[in-house]
Amino acid sequence: MSEPSPPARGFPELPPTSAKCVTARCHEPGAPPATAGDHQVVVVDDNLNMLTALERLLTTHGYRVRLHQDPAEFLTTGPPAGPACLLLDNQLEASMTGVQVHAEMVRRGWNLPTIFLSAHWNVQSVVTAIRAGADGYLTKPYEATELLKAIGEALQRAQATHEQNKKKAASLALAATLTKRERQIACLVLAGKMNKAIADELGLALVTVKVYRARARSKLGVTNTAELASFARVVGWCS
Repeated sequence: MSEPSPPARGFPELPPTSAKCVTARCHEPGAPPATAGDHQVVVVDDNLNMLTALERLLTTHGYRVRLHQDPAEFLTTGPPAGPACLLLDNQLEASMTGVQVHAEMVRRGWNLPTIFLSAHWNVQSVVTAIRAGADGYLTKPYEATELLKAIGEALQRAQATHEQNKKKAASLALAATLTKRERQIACLVLAGKMNKAIADELGLALVTVKVYRARARSKLGVTNTAELASFARVVGWCS
């Protein structure tokens, strides 16, 4: 069992609440920072005072916050659908350490930028966390400005990943509209073959190849071979 964490700097010790998880809450109306808005910060920490202090800090700066005292509860709930990052305590009262929770996230394929926040560290724990893809680690008691900076950077990465995933999903939807022959001809075009060579290889009339090629470009919304090549990279075609 871990020792109770000290209150965050600048925040008084607060009485513990009975809730194990606090659902996402938004801050009072105001001008949120550019990195907030629809972004969410998930916090997993077994110390209720720390959870309360972190929620107060983060909602004040415009972030939506989801709190979990139990790591198993977090793993059951899963990651948010939109851009988000995770503040994860390493020394948890439960049977899992923060490093083990992160390893389980990686195993499940969750792409959730993670910042470890713990009062107890050793070199091996840090090395293990970084090698597993953690975005960083901070010690308790934390400096609010340092923590907010780390969160902002993690959420920028989350936003970029979210946009890439949206682009890929949209591209895959377009790719699914192509017939097998249209995709086959598109890949032969990307292989550098001219229409006549494609027609000879597939046993088609030249005009038929031109029709299939035009249809593929129209469905995908590309106007030249360079754009077609970029599309193919996104959806993993012709590799």
